[in-house]
Amino acid sequence: MQKEEISARAFKLFSEKGYDRTTVQDICDACGISKPTFYSRFASKGDLIIDFYDGVTERLNKNLSALVETTSAWEQLKICFGTLIDETEAVGVDVMSHMLMINLEEDHHSFDERSFLTDTMVAIIKRGQKSGEIGNQRPALELYGTAAYLFQGYLLMWAISKATLDWRRMFAEGLAALLDVHEEGAAPRVSAAVPA
Repeated sequence: MQKEEISARAFKLFSEKGYDRTTVQDICDACGISKPTFYSRFASKGDLIIDFYDGVTERLNKNLSALVETTSAWEQLKICFGTLIDETEAVGVDVMSHMLMINLEEDHHSFDERSFLTDTMVAIIKRGQKSGEIGNQRPALELYGTAAYLFQGYLLMWAISKATLDWRRMFAEGLAALLDVHEEGAAPRVSAAVPA
């Protein structure tokens, strides 16, 4: 059984039983594998969640059709970040809290930039700046980096609040403010251009 299949079944168990109440033996039973087989692929149960965002980025890469269906840079950014939020909420606050804690104990680089996602977001931001839809003219890579930290901050607060925080709305509002978004059909706002 491949790592991806084991991981998918483990996440299903985490969702049903909770991370702490799911044992390695539970995962092995669900996968029909032995503990030695599990440990040949993962060092621990925690390793299953360390690379969570790698899988999300791969699924986003395979699902680009939603991005090309709109020409609005703002809508494309909302689709990308919305996919990240959807996937995060799907695994639940319990798993995400554990991923945060594991990375606080030792940086496993779970929140590092993923090149495909970074390249995609930077290209979208540049296009939005060129069209005037995004008013903030700071370098697109810098804006994306700041947006990623904004996302992680709201993720942390969502986890602390035990999923009661409306982080989807709050993040979208913060992202719009950061980028100085000009909604389609609205009169352009005057904003000071910042040299690149």
